[in-house]
Amino acid sequence: TNQMSVCRMFIIDNAVGNSCSLSEFSVTGSTYSPEGEVLRDGRPVQCGQYDGLVELATICALCNDSALDYNEIKGVYEKVGEATETALCCLVEKMNVFNTNLRGLSKVERANACNSMIKHLMKKELTLEFSRDRKSMSVLCSPNKPSRSAYGSKMFVKGAPEGILER
Repeated sequence: TNQMSVCRMFIIDNAVGNSCSLSEFSVTGSTYSPEGEVLRDGRPVQCGQYDGLVELATICALCNDSALDYNEIKGVYEKVGEATETALCCLVEKMNVFNTNLRGLSKVERANACNSMIKHLMKKELTLEFSRDRKSMSVLCSPNKPSRSAYGSKMFVKGAPEGILER
């Protein structure tokens, strides 16, 4: 298909000292179609039940300048922007961490429904674009609606682990 997709991911369950335990997930679907499942040990999971997956989906949606588009003439989902970032957009759609109601949506609306939900919750205040020196992209975001549970502004970072962990 020549379309990039996320097929495996992990989150840290617990970290103590120099050791940590991980949860690994596999992701079905190998095209830009926002259809697929997230599996743990071969069984579907509700991604919203894992704080680490909610955070991962938030980073994938906000540290991203790409999108999915449904081409009605060709009848396929296509990338808008970089392939790597589009694969992350597609992952967010498959994860649906906030249980966005997807029923009744057209394919055009479905393309970015879950990404749009996350972007509706947070406002980008500042973007540090990807650079070869930093090997990362960062966005400073604040909640769109103040609440008791909101933490205020947060910096989300996406990039090469060795560069991020060094800092």
